Amino acid sequence: MKNPYEALGVRPFINCCAVRTVHGGSLMLPEVREAVAAASHMFVNLDELMEAASARIAALTGAEWGIVTCGSAAAVALGTAACVAGNDPLKMLKLPFTEGMANRVVMPRNQRFAYDQAIRMIGTHIVEVDDLAGLHAALREPVAMVCLLGTHEHLSGLRMEEIVAVVKPLGIPILVDAASEHIENPSPWLVRGADLVVYSGGKFLRGPQTSGLLLGRKDLVRAAWRNASPHQALGRPMKVSKEDIVGLVTALEVWFERRDVATERRRWEDDLGIIAGKLSGICGTAVLAPEGVERVPRLRVTWDAARTGLDGNALRARLLAGTPRVMLDDMSATADSIAIDPFALQPGEAALVGDAIAVALSANATPLPAAAAMPARLDGVWELDLTFLHGGRQHRLTLAQSGTELAGRHDSVDFAGPVAGRLTPEGVTFHFDTTYEASTIRYHFEGRVAGETMAGAVTFGTYNAHHQGVVNLAQFGAGQWSAHRGG
Repeated sequence: MKNPYEALGVRPFINCCAVRTVHGGSLMLPEVREAVAAASHMFVNLDELMEAASARIAALTGAEWGIVTCGSAAAVALGTAACVAGNDPLKMLKLPFTEGMANRVVMPRNQRFAYDQAIRMIGTHIVEVDDLAGLHAALREPVAMVCLLGTHEHLSGLRMEEIVAVVKPLGIPILVDAASEHIENPSPWLVRGADLVVYSGGKFLRGPQTSGLLLGRKDLVRAAWRNASPHQALGRPMKVSKEDIVGLVTALEVWFERRDVATERRRWEDDLGIIAGKLSGICGTAVLAPEGVERVPRLRVTWDAARTGLDGNALRARLLAGTPRVMLDDMSATADSIAIDPFALQPGEAALVGDAIAVALSANATPLPAAAAMPARLDGVWELDLTFLHGGRQHRLTLAQSGTELAGRHDSVDFAGPVAGRLTPEGVTFHFDTTYEASTIRYHFEGRVAGETMAGAVTFGTYNAHHQGVVNLAQFGAGQWSAHRGG
């Protein structure tokens, strides 16, 4: 079969990063591919299909009801819409303008996550709380919903049961984002008192990549569906196809009725053993047992960075440039280690991964470039012009130089704050951040200095406590910048 990616000039890779969306999630199960292909040859009414699929999902998961969405972020958004507007047409068609409605969503402060924009896009405002006293204070004004991030409940001072005891008598629903968790029957979150819970369909379930699940109270899940496509409400752009619905139901049937958990675990452990064997005598390895809601073991690989001249991200870049192309996880990368997740490895790939890492770490260290003459000092005020793909912004930089290190601040009409950077033999690099809601926005500048001017490229991205790494820090693309010394 012709490789459709290579036909476009895109090189596929061996995935050592589990189920991240940016890397394509997971590969659909053979049964899912077959079901999707069969569903694509016929027409069906979407409301009739979802009603039947919902009943089947409920039977498989033990939930009162369930719907398929176009990804788990869409499930979060539609669940929020259900809690704010129900299926009241007047409220639904006003979204995201929620004046006069209960439009506040309560979240524990340390459970804010990058995707809670899916909550805010409905027109809600997130209220952060730290403890029971904060929860009671937040409830003095109308609240539409409480949202929790399942993977981080253990970091919070608030347990689910404490929240349930306070908000259930008030009729306030609780939504749990469990998108990155393995689904169970029954869902432990629903058992503990949640009204809605979200799972990804295109990750561990290995259903269609653009699918998600919203499970829980029948009235709320049905209201979420009425806010979704094909209905003419806010969720109309969140289109889920007949193929996705059939594919995800099939994935659930395989997961609950045919999956062999013991065999699956042995395969992961065997693959990690193969990789560790290939690296014996070259670098250190250690198996990391699953913790918390995690179910998949990982392999920590460590090496002498001074000898190899590689840190975790440099090793990642080297393997991406190689053949076969191997994708390592940037979020686990450190100065001398990286972690390998075996979930997405296909038969025979573990040996290829081990060989590729062994070659990269056995190669002679790349000598550092000879120190070049540093440019003139950059102390003082600089007027910086920043150009996005559409639009731009001006900043004023006030820099202080100490050796090769740069510090100072920037000011613009939109935000201001500290600047940090350094001079390199190639030129200058610096960055500044600003925080909005749950995300810290990073502007990373690299460029050259020529007398009283500087210019180069800038990358845009975000990070937070749960998502850090070079992929996130460059996820919004790039722009250009230039600066001249000002008065």
